[in-house]
Amino acid sequence: MSAGSRFDRTAERYAAMAAGRDWSGLVEWCEPAAGDRALDVAGGPGSLAAALLPRVGSIIVLDASARLLEFAPAGIGRALGRAEQLPFDDASFDLVTCVNSLHHIARPPRALDEMARVLAPGGRIVLEDFIADDDPARARRWEEIERIRDPEHGRLITAGEPRVPLLGAGLDLDAEEMWLRLFEVDPWLELAGCGGSAAEHVRELIGAPTFELRVWRARFRRPD
Repeated sequence: MSAGSRFDRTAERYAAMAAGRDWSGLVEWCEPAAGDRALDVAGGPGSLAAALLPRVGSIIVLDASARLLEFAPAGIGRALGRAEQLPFDDASFDLVTCVNSLHHIARPPRALDEMARVLAPGGRIVLEDFIADDDPARARRWEEIERIRDPEHGRLITAGEPRVPLLGAGLDLDAEEMWLRLFEVDPWLELAGCGGSAAEHVRELIGAPTFELRVWRARFRRPD
């Protein structure tokens, strides 16, 4: 969620959207424990952190947007920074999460290396994000649409891409799942602050009032 100026401009509507999500399923996927030191990377307004707070010992939300961090609820630590250079010591956290944010991060492999670095023995990394189409031509076309909607968009990760740095860092893949999520075009455009001719161009390229994206979720664990 940390794409700087775009999220500064749209922080209020983004915070409202995140606050309206049901986080309960993802919270259970994290397997939170009472003593966990938790970190939500590129966690924006801290909505996931707020859902985890009653189930962990402490939690920090890190984001590159100071404006988004203003919405983080009381009781949650706030850190202004980038996922590619986490301002924390090695093995500082028992739970690290990053949700729908890898596609906004300039160097996802570097960010994943950093998440692994700050993870303590026995800790978990939980990731959720949208996955690029397996067909390269369709994937390129969708990236064009994403960048018209949001010029600060990075790129959708490919299926299995995060496994490489995390398994290479000694973590095990504990569980994963994938599903389709339906979006309505107009609210999706509004969330990014995309209007005028850019929005019309996106509508023409999509050619329908709705579309679907694949969502991938995984839990990685560092051995004790």
